[in-house]
Amino acid sequence: MTSDPRVKDAGRLSVEERVVVLEEARQASALVLTMVYQDGTTQMDPEQKLVPLVCGVLVLLKKDLEQTGPGLEERLAPGDSVVYLRLEQNPAWAQSHPDHNLDLFTREMLLQATSGSQLVVCYKAKELLRTALQHQRPHLQWKQVSSCQIQDPQVAAWLLDPADPSSCFSDLLSKHYRRPPALGASKVSQVLSSLSLLYRLNMELQSKLQAQELWELYFNLELLMIPVLAAMESHRIHVDKEALRRTSQMLGAQMKQLEQEAHQAAGQMFLVSSSTQLRTVLFEKLRLQHRCENKNLPKTLNKQKHSTSEATLLQLQDLHPLPRIILEYRQVHKIKSTFVDGILSCMRGKVRTQGGFTQPISESFISSTWHQTSAVTGRISAKHPNFQALPRQPVKITKKQYVQGKEPEVVTVHPRSMFIPQDGCTFLAADFCQVELRLLAHLSSDPELLRVFHSPQTDVFTTLASQWKGVNKNEVSSEDREHAKRIVYSVVYGAGRERLSGILGVSAEQAGHFQDSFLHCYREVQTFIHSTIQQCHKQGYVVSIMGRRRTLPHVHSADWAIRMQAERQAVNFVVQGSAADLCKMAMIRIFTTVSTSTSLSARLLAQLHDELLYEVDDSQVEEFAVLVKNTMESLQHIDCLGVHLKVPLKVAVSSGKSWGSMSELHLPQTSHSSSS
Repeated sequence: MTSDPRVKDAGRLSVEERVVVLEEARQASALVLTMVYQDGTTQMDPEQKLVPLVCGVLVLLKKDLEQTGPGLEERLAPGDSVVYLRLEQNPAWAQSHPDHNLDLFTREMLLQATSGSQLVVCYKAKELLRTALQHQRPHLQWKQVSSCQIQDPQVAAWLLDPADPSSCFSDLLSKHYRRPPALGASKVSQVLSSLSLLYRLNMELQSKLQAQELWELYFNLELLMIPVLAAMESHRIHVDKEALRRTSQMLGAQMKQLEQEAHQAAGQMFLVSSSTQLRTVLFEKLRLQHRCENKNLPKTLNKQKHSTSEATLLQLQDLHPLPRIILEYRQVHKIKSTFVDGILSCMRGKVRTQGGFTQPISESFISSTWHQTSAVTGRISAKHPNFQALPRQPVKITKKQYVQGKEPEVVTVHPRSMFIPQDGCTFLAADFCQVELRLLAHLSSDPELLRVFHSPQTDVFTTLASQWKGVNKNEVSSEDREHAKRIVYSVVYGAGRERLSGILGVSAEQAGHFQDSFLHCYREVQTFIHSTIQQCHKQGYVVSIMGRRRTLPHVHSADWAIRMQAERQAVNFVVQGSAADLCKMAMIRIFTTVSTSTSLSARLLAQLHDELLYEVDDSQVEEFAVLVKNTMESLQHIDCLGVHLKVPLKVAVSSGKSWGSMSELHLPQTSHSSSS
């Protein structure tokens, strides 16, 4: 990159030249950035399986935004310039004469790009922000980039078509702007051309967002999420590594014990994790399908063979010991592989350099990767590890004892308990209570549902169960309450009778009766579902409360099954997409408040759909808890996005010294004014 005369290498500029470039950056009409990796690729190249190390950032300084002309869209316009900022770590032998002025210049350039007033464009902006925070630590803090509003064409394109976010920059060009430029002889020329095209693409996407009435959502919500997610990825979550290792060993021993029990029950050796071998044992040797009376056992996708799914094993578990053993084995295996070993594999290790040799240091923290554009509903997702999949409740595993007369030992495994705050800190979690059901009440305007949510002291699902079953609240059992909860969400998510029957352990006919009786009790919910589906048929898309849009072309399919799936997706999107909107706005509002505070230092560690997890200094727990609760509940009204919910939002706040041992904080109720 730096051998090309069109690129100014910051490392080769004099102190005076750096001052001039920094002033040019401040005066530029727009800055366009991309990270450069050690193999010569950039963020605009197709994503690789193993992402190489970052070595620098290219910054295009655009002087005049109005310049047009033949070929200008693919090359540097007159007055434009490109600066290369090195982000490589110097080896130990070179650190005796560090260029402090260069470090300061790099930091000032990055600050200009992340907190300046001009237009800034970067494809995959979150990765750039996170890298800047990691490389410039401790001199560049997350609070300094909290007001960043880098425009990201990847996020814009995803908003326009969330079902097809495009996998790389060239795909976005083909879809939204024009065909990608022909590859030239020089890699540098290709990169500089791509930077110019990145700016043009961003302008085109901006026009499309405005035409589809998505600009307010993009500008007031999704762009503001970028620094929030970058800061989340730069925060470290501490883990009790030894407890994880002990749990992994215990679960491994339990799996071996269950394997032996499975072989004994089957009367033969077989690979417990193999569906094919299990199918042979269940249906060819034991012939359990012939002992099923009035049970329609699920088949594999091609309908040729009996399934060995959880639903099948649940139906067979009372006929023979083996299905129950397999169910327990699968549960233990999932906990071990996903929630214990998976977390251990994600622990980051530092590298210490001593005497010219590198030595890994074992660390006891992890930091997840958060994806903004992976879900059509607008929800964010997590990987490495997937925090959102960690079970909320502890899992009990029974270990049989082989000593006669000794009771089986029950072992409790709670992966969340392995996550612990730093010394002097406490975990604080804030959870929107029944947010999707509250949104259903708002969207449907069902008078019975609205009445439930305007009575602050009532337990929502107990009330629903009493209304649905026609009994007094004090006669509602915990099982009735759980059934009511499952039935409500099966209606919201469009789950069929078969799915609900598997969840409740009742027949499909009973499950259908439960759903019908709920919809009969809350008639306007059915009206909302029908009107949403009709609206989708009419215009081809549906929208959330904040204007998030999902196009569903299959709603016009001649295939009944495909059309029904699209109709379910339409209703699900309106409710779940609206919940995603609210949770994102909560993250942004709290992030902004903390970042502009001189005293608060709470760090957002994870988002679990309707729940936010923070690490808070011990001395600030109560003050921050009140702030979080008030901020989240005030989102009943969001003027800038036209949101005015007919039901209040309720937030439960809890705290603890591990994520698995949180206890609710009882805070004073406050009224909430309109939120702009």
